[in-house]
Formats: sequence, C-alpha cells, structure tokens
Amino acid sequence: MLQQIFAITIKDWQVLVRDRGGMISLFLMPIMFILVMSAAQQQMFEPASNDNPLEILVVNNDAGDLADEAIEALQSVDGIIAISEFEEVQLDRRGAENLIVDNLFNVAVVFPADFSGKVLAAANDPDADQAVVDFIADPSTSYQFLAPVRGALEGFIREQAAYAQMPLRLESGFESLAAGMPAEQAPFVKEIGTQFIAGLTSGSDAGEISNLGVRFEQSAPAAYQVEKFPTAAEQNVPGYTLFGVFFIIQVLATSILREKQDGTFRRLLVAPLPQTALLLGKLLPYYVVNLIQVASMFAIGHFVFGMRLGNSPAGMIVVTLATSAAATGLGLLVASLGKTPEQVGGLSTLLAVTLAAVGGMMVPTFTMPEIMQTIARISPHNWALAGYQDVIVRGLGLADVWLETGVLAGFALVFFLFAVWRFRFQDE
Repeated sequence: MLQQIFAITIKDWQVLVRDRGGMISLFLMPIMFILVMSAAQQQMFEPASNDNPLEILVVNNDAGDLADEAIEALQSVDGIIAISEFEEVQLDRRGAENLIVDNLFNVAVVFPADFSGKVLAAANDPDADQAVVDFIADPSTSYQFLAPVRGALEGFIREQAAYAQMPLRLESGFESLAAGMPAEQAPFVKEIGTQFIAGLTSGSDAGEISNLGVRFEQSAPAAYQVEKFPTAAEQNVPGYTLFGVFFIIQVLATSILREKQDGTFRRLLVAPLPQTALLLGKLLPYYVVNLIQVASMFAIGHFVFGMRLGNSPAGMIVVTLATSAAATGLGLLVASLGKTPEQVGGLSTLLAVTLAAVGGMMVPTFTMPEIMQTIARISPHNWALAGYQDVIVRGLGLADVWLETGVLAGFALVFFLFAVWRFRFQDE
C-alpha cells in the first residue's frame, strides 16, 4: 500500500510541477499580498516622526497673538508639520478647502478672528462666548484616522488656551484677595501674586478651567454637499462591495476555460457571427450579475444599516456600469491568459486581492506612502471607490464623476481589446 501511495504522490507531483503557471501563481499571490500590504500599512503602524510627519493645514484669522503662539508651539512638536502657506501664498479658508478637495491634504484647522479675544475674555467669566475653531476634513477620511488627530489637536489648543488664561485668572484672584486685606498689606499680596504668576507662566499644569473660551466644530469643504459626516456603513459598504464585484474575474474565466476544454467554443465558432461578438455575448450575463450584486449590497447597506445613497442616482448608475465593465473585462483577460484551472484560479485571486489592496479597499490610500498612492492609480478599484465616495460620502453629482467613469471605461476597453488579441478560440 505504501508503494501505491508513493506512486500516486509522484504522479500528482509531476502534474503539479509541469503546470508552471499554476505553481508560480501559488507562490506569487501571497508574496504580492505581503509586499503590497506591508508597504501600504507602513505609515499606519509607525508613530508620527520627522521621517513620517503628519501634515496639517493651518488657517490663522486671529486678530490677536494667541493663535500665532499656538501654531508656533504646534510646529515645534516632532512629527507634525503645520502648513500655513502653500506655494508661498498665505492660506485662507477657501485655499485650505481647495487643497483638501484636490486630495493634497486631508485636514485643516481654522482659527477664527476672535480667538484671542474670546479666550482671554473667558478667563474670569464662565458664561462668556466661545471662539469656534473649525476642523475641515475630507468626509471620506476614516474615523480611525481623523479621531486621534482631532483629539490631539483639540487637547493641544485647549492647553494653550489654559496657559494664556491662567495669569489673568490668578491676577484676578490675588486682586480679590488683596481687596479684603488691610491697606498696608494689600501691596505685599499683589507683589506675591505678580511673582507667582511670572513663575507659573514658564510652564506648569494648566489645571481644570471651566471656560477656556474655545470650542471645536468639524465640517467638510464647501464644495461638497455634506449634511453630516458619513457613518461606518457609508465608509465601508462601497469598498467591500467592490472587493466582491471583482471576484467575478475567477467565475468568468473559469467558465470560459471549462467551455474551451469541453469543446463548446468549437461549436460556437461555426455560428455566423464575429469572434468579438461571441466574446461580448459571453460577458453580458456576468456583467448583469455584477450589476445585481452592487444593487443588492447597497440595498442591504441602505435598509439594514441606514446607509445614505447620496443625492445623485445617475452618478451612482454610471459609476456602477463602468465598474462592472472593468471587472468583466479583466475576467476575460484572465481567461485569455490562463491555460489550466490552476493558472486561472491563481491569477484571478492574485489580481482581485492585489488590486483591491493597492486600490484602497483594505487600507485607505491617504494613509499610504506617497509612492503607494501613485501606484494606486493603476487599480480600477481605486477609481471605482473614488466615484462611489464622491456620490455617497461627498454628496456630489453626475457632473463630478465623469473622470472616474471615463477611467473605468478605459480600463474596460483596454482589458477587452487585449483579451481579444490574446484569446485562443481553439487550443493548439
């Protein structure tokens, strides 16, 4: 029995090794996944440092000095770059919003004109009005990234406001104390207060202060039609849907390969129709399946999790049509390249997983190193996700997704034409 088991093992080993394409895909897929994910997540697991800085746009409209002091202190923090000028032009709110819309930055902090005045006015008035510091962020920015950034900046600004108020609070306290003292002792008490305040402003615990004169709000650039920031479903459902849509590659390619092996294609070639039309006919049912898949996933997100679908059904439709075309075109391309089920399965998984990882399905592209963000542009997943985010998360319409739709249609056309060129209707 052992001899028979050994003989079968040798035979299957020879068959496996003979399929070089299948063997390569077995090793190449995990290698590519490791390389892509490690490179994409490099900055996510490294603390902000001078080699890996966090860039934040800063708009200073403050008529006083406190915002300048806060910005100067912020710039001294390792790992943070506070950018108040861009291309030698002082940033205003509109300029900062435009840079966020252009995907050059993700977060901006806007100090209002009354920041200094209201912080100081609140030093001894718990009911004083508060200045509003605005955090402007791209609504597609994930909460996991934005929350700690905003929390850190809020804490820093509150600390600066507390330090600015403390001398006024203490001075007022000593003056109140002196007012209740005998006249000959009052100057002595005031002098102690002056010396104490001078030493305190060199740095100490800010303590708990009831009204720092500042509060914080979060908003999106005015160019986006955003009523409120997206929920977890609105952030995640489009990405996971796209991850599933592109797995049509393996189903489509395996089906075509099976028909070629069964001889079905030989019989179809007898029919009086061009070969290109034959391939289009093969793609159409899988294209429809993709459309149904997207509709189903978004319906679940909407009815189960309350996911908003944006303000432009037409924008959603054209992005979905172009995305499905790119996915099925890539499936046909894999069918034209693979010769065995192992090759088709390995190549399909390799492309579906790697392009998804590169395109931002698993790691947001804005957290990737700059070179990875550039590479992401070659992934149809990246363009499809950007289109859905424009409609669902940013509240944009049909006129704003033509670029993404055109690029996806270009991917579909290139995939299809290359597949037609390489396709073997009859195996040698």
